[in-house]
Amino acid sequence: MKIFICGKCGHLAFDAAPEACPVCGAKKEEFTQNDRIFEESRANSPEAEVKHVPFVQVNKECGLVPDKGCTDILVRIGKTLHPSEDKHFILFIDCYQNGAYVGRAQLSPGLYPAACFHLKTPTGTVTITEHCNLHGYWKTEIIL
Repeated sequence: MKIFICGKCGHLAFDAAPEACPVCGAKKEEFTQNDRIFEESRANSPEAEVKHVPFVQVNKECGLVPDKGCTDILVRIGKTLHPSEDKHFILFIDCYQNGAYVGRAQLSPGLYPAACFHLKTPTGTVTITEHCNLHGYWKTEIIL
């Protein structure tokens, strides 16, 4: 799989760089390719996996958008909750469905490293990525 990283906001695009970043609007030229970004994070910090791999819970009945077929994707960073401190925190959590970008939860040290995405379509593969300011990019994939 090809992975392209936006040089302005860190958004990841899979298979091809977009004409414009869906998060910050950066042009295609701002993206760099690094197909091993997840492997590099694991190799550089193998002990960090327990606090960085996104833990995902799926709720088929959405609490905020009932009766619309909404599916909640609840995300928490780490089997052991990421510490989220001033010098070590999660910058963002991104959600993709069937390879397409769905949305981002922008975080700061003042927030717990968690998010919820309310999907309209309850099928396919969901990929959750996160970016730690010290330990890089991590991901989880689930099939709905």
